[in-house]
Amino acid sequence: MSLRRRTLCVLGLSIVSCAIAAVPLRLSARAQNAPATAQSVDWPSHNFDSHNTRYAPLTTINTSNAHQLTLKWSFDLPSKTTVGTSTPLVVGGVMYFNSGSFVFALDAATGRTLWIKEIQPAYDPGGRGPAYGDGKLFVTGRSMMSAVNAKTGEPVGSFGVTSTFNVAKRALAFKDVGKYTEAFDPETIGYMIASAPTYHNGMLYMGIAQADSLITGGLIVAVNANTGAVKWVFRTIPQGPDDDGWSIAKDTWSGPSRQGGGVWTQPAIDSELGLLYANVSNPSPNYDGSSRKGINLFTNSIVALNLETGKLAWHYQAIHHDIWDWDLVTGPTLFDVTIGGETVKALASLTKTCYIYTFHRKTGTPIFPIVETAVPTRTDMPGEEVWPTQPIPYSARHVAQQPFCATYPIIADPELAKLRRPSFYPYQVNEFVIQSPGLTGGPNRGSSSFSPRTGLLYVTGKNDAWSIKAKPVGASLKPGPGSPGHYENIGQEGKTGVTPTQNIAAYNPATGELAWISEFPGTTNGGNLVTAGDVIFQAIGKVMYALDAKSGKRLAAAPMKSVGASTPLTYQVGDRQYIAIASGSTVLAFGLP
Repeated sequence: MSLRRRTLCVLGLSIVSCAIAAVPLRLSARAQNAPATAQSVDWPSHNFDSHNTRYAPLTTINTSNAHQLTLKWSFDLPSKTTVGTSTPLVVGGVMYFNSGSFVFALDAATGRTLWIKEIQPAYDPGGRGPAYGDGKLFVTGRSMMSAVNAKTGEPVGSFGVTSTFNVAKRALAFKDVGKYTEAFDPETIGYMIASAPTYHNGMLYMGIAQADSLITGGLIVAVNANTGAVKWVFRTIPQGPDDDGWSIAKDTWSGPSRQGGGVWTQPAIDSELGLLYANVSNPSPNYDGSSRKGINLFTNSIVALNLETGKLAWHYQAIHHDIWDWDLVTGPTLFDVTIGGETVKALASLTKTCYIYTFHRKTGTPIFPIVETAVPTRTDMPGEEVWPTQPIPYSARHVAQQPFCATYPIIADPELAKLRRPSFYPYQVNEFVIQSPGLTGGPNRGSSSFSPRTGLLYVTGKNDAWSIKAKPVGASLKPGPGSPGHYENIGQEGKTGVTPTQNIAAYNPATGELAWISEFPGTTNGGNLVTAGDVIFQAIGKVMYALDAKSGKRLAAAPMKSVGASTPLTYQVGDRQYIAIASGSTVLAFGLP
């Protein structure tokens, strides 16, 4: 039965309340059943919990029946709106997500609309979905954040001023008192929100990007979830003595400009240790490091901050002096693992180079050796000084880690094959090269998951290759949002003779080795989830896949209406478990017959 929905809106101060008109809506037959019962197992955060495990203790869908998955309901968004890379939340049998200026609440068992609100001013797509805490829903746009009552969708007036405020602007004002005027818009210098906040104990913790826009360091911000007041701000690239970490980072940059270091993914929290963990992305300009000689801390680093003060506890840089845009945009994931009979509190982060970096999360000490390894340094870029080594992880057997996606292009055409180069080969002005991973990297924004049942970390990464050539763009170029600096990258997929594919892999953090790898057609920037039923779910292209978490065996392949760029979630209402994903302009929920 194909139906259509519209809304009736009444203007307010900062929220436009929208009542659902009695008109049709496009829903599956299942979506017209009775409302959800009160019993439920929630998916309350973008990465499920504060450890970012994406592990759900659900067993209704398991390895014996996952092949029976069918579409239970679908919800089509209003015309010209999409869900982008958002992951919806489910709390108390209600599903929440946002798209553009709209916030939606659906019955999670049926897809029936409970309420829709339109936030003013209209939000450009930003973040990766809302956050939930203490009965409130926190919705982000590119730089704005609003709080609404999760039951009614009404604005929470005590948050901010009129329930809405500019997070980046408030964070910069807190960090640089008196520097910016009231009319200042942080988006004009590249600041934007790129991930959902993490809610913990009455506070919101979030990262602010965008490294490619020449920002003077990304921001990690702690905000009071009741009042909107900023508690602390950590700048990922210290700009002076007033910034924490300045004494460590100051000599790792040359020249007056220290730019980049956005935070693209949701922070993780260990409340027992009192630490917050975040991945910091690449320095800018992206591909030309001549103006920023040195390793450029704290870009491409995992940083651990004191949860109460925001002060730096430890850091580790996974890529030095990045000139490939191979930043840390996936993770971190926290978990406990038994090694040598002892429980290790561990952290894992991924880079676009297809390596997994694991640490003792209390101290930042690598669990297994990470070896500084010589890499090519020849370059014809004027003034460039390529860093001569890169940290490569090793296993418990002291063997270099096997990457979980392609790091060297396999090319059938003999002429094109002459152009292929290994990872960490510097881009050249006068030379086309073909390199893997490509510019969008192996793992890109989609989170990993960890199962305490199998003891395995599940990761996803692209097998691709790009044709690369660095090209001077002329002295007339003025730095600004999106500016590549003195060089631009003009390589792209489709000119390499390589058809991109996607790997899903299992990594054993107790040994530092890969347990299995499965390859699939198509690619995605989305991540995966794992359940106590020992099933992994991952959307690639227009297919939702289910895999055996122990072996990687493909269990199911459910078709989707559009290409999925986001990460799925799972939840249970009553005795029914659902697997859901926001895909294009549709939200889909799968379950058993």
